[in-house]
Amino acid sequence: MKEYALITGASSGIGAALALTLAKQGYNIIALGQNTSKLDKLAYIITTNFELDVLTYKIDLTNVSATKCLLKKLKLINKNITFFINNAGVGYFGKFSDISLEEDIKTINLNILACTTFLKEMLTILNTDAKIIMVASTAGFAPGPYMATYYASKAYILNLSLALRSEGLNISILAPGPTKTNFQSRANMQKSKLAHFFAMDPTKVATIAYKGALKNQAIIIPGFFNKICVIVLLLAPYKLKTAFVKKTNQTKN
Repeated sequence: MKEYALITGASSGIGAALALTLAKQGYNIIALGQNTSKLDKLAYIITTNFELDVLTYKIDLTNVSATKCLLKKLKLINKNITFFINNAGVGYFGKFSDISLEEDIKTINLNILACTTFLKEMLTILNTDAKIIMVASTAGFAPGPYMATYYASKAYILNLSLALRSEGLNISILAPGPTKTNFQSRANMQKSKLAHFFAMDPTKVATIAYKGALKNQAIIIPGFFNKICVIVLLLAPYKLKTAFVKKTNQTKN
């Protein structure tokens, strides 16, 4: 029976890289995203290079009715989904008082509400032995001045996933640091020091994520620098870790 991998946020960045990585391993792909042209390009690359099925769906996961329709469709087509990557996310850069309420609500709706809802519903669709990757971030290990809501949302994903893993779900948490994607421009991080140092290639991040999930790793942190940063964040007192993140996220003069 054909095996399928379903990836949310697959239009670009880490999501697209994960789709390509899993295709190389022989998985048929179900790619979800908000950019039809990018999803079509991803499908073309995969079908041209591999003899695989690719299903693409344009979807805004914060749209409850559209998400319900998609979930019904996924149940009807009844594909053997053995790999699920909950990757879709958004974030905005700036002081909390400068970021609009609408932007913060969008972050909460996608990173927390939609992420939780889609995971819960997917559990009724997934193969019983399916592997799940929840995409958090190194941001989840500390408070995040200048990206406060985003950091808090990633802490939620991290802790939710660890709890569900303890309950017996086959979940690995991917916690990447800065990555060379268009997330930084969407989050208005162009001037942030965070966006310019130690950014990893998304293909490398995806490869590490796949290998980590195969090993049933609880938390997958790609890159030596990111691992060191997380260790520092875990060991440092609250004031020190907050000051460290604030300094890292501050814009250049």
